[in-house]
Amino acid sequence: MLPFQAHPNALNPDFLISWNNKPAPSFAAATNKNAWGSIYRMQLIRNFIEADIAGGKKMGSEQLISAMDEPATQDIRTVELWPTIRQVLGTPASSQLREAIGELESWFADGGHRRDLTSKNIAAPGTYQHNEAITLMDAWWPKLLEAAFRPALGGEAFAAAQSMLRFGAPYPGAEPEAPEFQDGWYGYLSKDLRDLLAANGAGSKPAGAYSRIYCGNGSLAACRQALQSSLQEALSVAPSQIYGHGACAENPQASCFDMNRWSSASAISVPPFPFQNRPTFQQVVEPTKTLPR
Repeated sequence: MLPFQAHPNALNPDFLISWNNKPAPSFAAATNKNAWGSIYRMQLIRNFIEADIAGGKKMGSEQLISAMDEPATQDIRTVELWPTIRQVLGTPASSQLREAIGELESWFADGGHRRDLTSKNIAAPGTYQHNEAITLMDAWWPKLLEAAFRPALGGEAFAAAQSMLRFGAPYPGAEPEAPEFQDGWYGYLSKDLRDLLAANGAGSKPAGAYSRIYCGNGSLAACRQALQSSLQEALSVAPSQIYGHGACAENPQASCFDMNRWSSASAISVPPFPFQNRPTFQQVVEPTKTLPR
């Protein structure tokens, strides 16, 4: 049993964040928790807080609220993974692929949000800004992971790993559900691609690197070709194949698929509303006086 002093703790930290993240560095997860790694959704909040307090600036309550509200519509695959993926992709010969990469790059530069800022009808949101890039990412994500890991793992091991931890929503064929960006292969891909880049002189080796590099079996050229081919395949996936199921059969687009939907447990229900990660009540408390030490 650990002594009390060895439990996860922080003394006078600049800030604390918990969007259900791992408790502390060097503390292992439960044996049935396979998602904790280098990419986790609390980073989306941390990015805003670190920017707001940079250079010793103080953060007001309105900035704190914004730091919670803004990341609630971000796609973690774009915000945290795209720069690494983009580096591995290189510059394809295909003009179609270059155009697709340009759309994804524009979405990333605009914050990687899954939101519609123009519709005033909460019950029926319109089309997302950067909708084509969002649709492409949703179509590409499972193909990207398969291209990166399946050749090295083999079909049986790849399927077994997927049964332990799903790729992470949204993905083609799933029932409409608001993506949480909590559990998924985000950290797996990040660590493997960063290790691949480091082995080719483009970055530093990630902490706790895997025993081998999976994408392209360690060859940057092979991994690049695999990722470009998977992106090309994703371009042929229709929105109806991704989103056209259940409640979105008649409106197959990301804004319909992502809506927060509630399970009714009584005679009163809550209508669906536009996507927000962790759409529960938020509370902000600001002390009005200094407490005695």
